[in-house]
Amino acid sequence: MERDELRQRISGYCKQLKLSQRVVTLCEESAHREQEQFLHDILHSEVEHRNHSRRVKRLNRANFPSRKSLDDFDFSHVKFPSGVTVEDLADGHYIRQKQNLIFYGQVGTGKTHLAIALGMLACEQDYAVGYYTLSDLVLSLGEAHRNGTLERLVHAIQGLDLLILDEWGYVPVDRQGSQLLFRVIA
Repeated sequence: MERDELRQRISGYCKQLKLSQRVVTLCEESAHREQEQFLHDILHSEVEHRNHSRRVKRLNRANFPSRKSLDDFDFSHVKFPSGVTVEDLADGHYIRQKQNLIFYGQVGTGKTHLAIALGMLACEQDYAVGYYTLSDLVLSLGEAHRNGTLERLVHAIQGLDLLILDEWGYVPVDRQGSQLLFRVIA
């Protein structure tokens, strides 16, 4: 790698790590090639470590009940709308476009698996994701309403890039639960 490219990478890593560009200036003024390479390697390692830690935190915050992948999902029985591909879903295009996805079908057809797998991919792409069963979300909203923390919970949920609501329609929701749910999804 040429020194100019090495310094550009060091500069990029400094920006990612929120360090001043003084590091680059010092490299240009007094560092030897080996020292610049060493600094590059350290900064690269730190960026990778922070990225990995951020992905792990996002996965944990998402509250998935299990880990799923598109690699072990059988798409043979899935029908997509025209113009929509698995690749479109995997790259998070629907998130950037703020489009809703609705998976429907019989019990055991993989709706939850697909939702979790897409949610995990979204976490890997640095999106904030939350997974709830509908009944758990309604219970959490009701409890927050009673505790006076509803606004905080609604704000946190609305701050997500992707909200996955699973098991919709399995359990009836009372009037108050419906009203609270409406605040989140409207």
